[in-house]
Amino acid sequence: MQRLLNEEITYPAVDGGNSDPMTRDKMLANFMAPKELRLRVEAQVMLIKNIDETLVNGTMGRVIAFMHPTNLAESSSDIANGVGITGAIPKKSNVDTTKPWPQVEFSLANGKKRNMLVSPETWKI
Repeated sequence: MQRLLNEEITYPAVDGGNSDPMTRDKMLANFMAPKELRLRVEAQVMLIKNIDETLVNGTMGRVIAFMHPTNLAESSSDIANGVGITGAIPKKSNVDTTKPWPQVEFSLANGKKRNMLVSPETWKI
């Protein structure tokens, strides 16, 4: 990742819940999602949660761009050029839409590629 010379964007985890902080930290210590995710264009990424029947836990991809989620509707030229961006702004009030989200090109099991604007995700443990 240090060899990639473009801008790095950091996404901090937002942990919450009703358990005391020490118990929560102990549970999260073995969790795949890091406390802080640092990404750059060309960074290799891997899904750690199923999204749908083709984008599943373990699917590999690479970051090809960053896009503000509020500009998703303005990306029709990308769709027309065959990029095929999918994604939607989650209906969660705590999602930061001021920071750009990674657009990832995933390599599917059938050999095809699929681009997706990846939004923040919530887990309950």
